[in-house]
Amino acid sequence: MDIRRLDAQNWLTLDKNYIDEHRVRDRLLREKRDQVLQCLPESGEACQETLEEVSEFLCQRFPSMFHRIVQGKESWIENRATKEKFKITSQTKAGDMTDVLEAAVRLTMEDLSVLMMNEDGEYYLAASASLFPTGWTVKDRIGWTISQLHGPVPLWHQQISNSVSKFLARLTPASSMERSNYFVEIKRPNEDLLEILYRPGSLCEKELSNPTPDEIIIRRERQTFRRLPRTGAIVFGVKTYLTPISQLPMQEFENLAMEMKTWPEHVGEYKGKNVWGKKVLEYYDIRVKEASQCDPSEKVEV
Repeated sequence: MDIRRLDAQNWLTLDKNYIDEHRVRDRLLREKRDQVLQCLPESGEACQETLEEVSEFLCQRFPSMFHRIVQGKESWIENRATKEKFKITSQTKAGDMTDVLEAAVRLTMEDLSVLMMNEDGEYYLAASASLFPTGWTVKDRIGWTISQLHGPVPLWHQQISNSVSKFLARLTPASSMERSNYFVEIKRPNEDLLEILYRPGSLCEKELSNPTPDEIIIRRERQTFRRLPRTGAIVFGVKTYLTPISQLPMQEFENLAMEMKTWPEHVGEYKGKNVWGKKVLEYYDIRVKEASQCDPSEKVEV
């Protein structure tokens, strides 16, 4: 699982892509809202607490960009970069929970999901604002358990499921955790940022059998797990990073090439290696040759 302790100061992140990705989020929430945002009725309090925690963190961590406004018993958060303002204090109508989670995910660069425990002791997707999915949509999977969500993952039930269940059960408000994940994505020529980030279908179109280095993208996910102190629900955050292999540092490229060679056939098929694998290794060999020509003293072993 590659789980590690989360630095509390880095729960939510901002980078140079904030405004560009915010525009994509705005379009998705206007044009595909029911596909990317869903909340079950029982998630209302947890969604409210999520917005409160997100707002408090952003105002403390990035005070030049986020500002809290208090008037009597009510408060708002102002995003100075986008000129948006959202109410933080509790909404009274049950139907407002989607608006509450939407406010939270409009503030962040992370997708945010709320995990709650069912009567069988298994966590399930009770609410989610997943704007940058890979191979699924929230509308189709809201209410699914963790096991159902990971059904297609090779060896999930045999080797991973029990570890994940134990990990989630042990999570406390003082022990937030994180892990990393990655995919290889093939982009079509002339795709815009929304089409690259919003991938409810396949990441690797089979007809794109001869992609260029700029069309093969390493899609990293930084996943965070935080137990909410009041409701006890878990907030699952996902920050997406995109790096074309043409810009991938040589050491990371070498690690990818080495890992690919160890995958069993069913793992390679799940990851789409049959679409992009040959080209990735070809570009890796080219990079190795270029590196050796630039500095003959530095040899890269294949």
